[in-house]
Amino acid sequence: MGKRVQELSLEQLKDIRAALGQRIEEGLAAEGQQVACLPAYLAQPQAGLKGEALVVDAGGTNVRAAWVKLEGGAEVVRGPLTGILPDGRTRPVHAPEFFGYQSDLLNQLGAPANLPLGYCFSYAARVEPSGDARLLHWTKGIKVTGVVGELVGAGLRSAYGRPGVVKVLNDTVAALLGGAIFAGPEYTQHIGLIVGTGNNMAAFLPSSKVTKLDSSWDGPIAINLESGNFHPPHLDAVDDTIDSISDNPGKQRYEKAVSGFYLPQLLQCLCPHLRLPEGASSKEVVEWADKPGQEPPSLAARWLLNRSADMVAAGLAAVADHLGEGNLAIQAEGGLFWKATGYRDRVQSTLEKLITRKFAIIRGDEVNLVGAAAAALA
Repeated sequence: MGKRVQELSLEQLKDIRAALGQRIEEGLAAEGQQVACLPAYLAQPQAGLKGEALVVDAGGTNVRAAWVKLEGGAEVVRGPLTGILPDGRTRPVHAPEFFGYQSDLLNQLGAPANLPLGYCFSYAARVEPSGDARLLHWTKGIKVTGVVGELVGAGLRSAYGRPGVVKVLNDTVAALLGGAIFAGPEYTQHIGLIVGTGNNMAAFLPSSKVTKLDSSWDGPIAINLESGNFHPPHLDAVDDTIDSISDNPGKQRYEKAVSGFYLPQLLQCLCPHLRLPEGASSKEVVEWADKPGQEPPSLAARWLLNRSADMVAAGLAAVADHLGEGNLAIQAEGGLFWKATGYRDRVQSTLEKLITRKFAIIRGDEVNLVGAAAAALA
């Protein structure tokens, strides 16, 4: 191993926490900041929220539809039905086909016509005060024409042919709302966390802290932090190398240090003689970390995973600093978080050193579907 990632000290993690805290303050005050802090225009679900909703969960090239019931918990009444989106990668696809395919899945559920609709739409979109969202640009290889710049909830509702408003949210905000449903009444503060291929956080923040808000919103509001774009202090030379050869230099520096998409690249850079398979994921990094002994790739993989978990904990501490008083539930999603050996425990132990409030890391079933249903019923 020609290069080595140093373990971060507690003081360095506190520096990262303070720096992200400052970036969050800036994002809550003005547009166009490093940490965007995008309002999702959704309130925290009230205790005992009840009702039934239809849900579409679209992310990447896959889509799911379900009929969900909230009452003392969550139940998927029917579904989820799954499909592969017509995405425009291999042939031209226009908006009517894109939304029509999702509408067909909804129709197959056989649900009542008057159910509200929650749309978990995990692409680059800006949520409007109405609860709909406007697609800014496609990501993840999607190339459907006639959707960029348009309201995606209205497009789905038009294809479905039934009246009513569609509430649109992304996967991080869905984790936040779903976590609020699963956590129980003893937890009054909530964070949604994604640590998988990518990385992001969302939280319910007091609207009084979101000074850039034009609306007269009262009470906590869901904020999609887009925290992966944070540029933390105490990065290593290997991080600069990976950033310089990425397709977005200078962007997503926090995500590039902690997420499953970039960890194999970091490992390859630290161990130039290692030959990871093309398209390697965090799975290969975890496999090297789990091997007994002191081989250089195993040491490097362990350091990278530990650093990722520690930096995630520092990020959670920064968000917790902006919350109101009360016990904190962290709804965590992502294969890296739950499948990497010891990762969740490392986040837990490091976060315990950074914050004093009671917190729990939770995992709810089908949290995207439940969170989207909660949004529809809010």
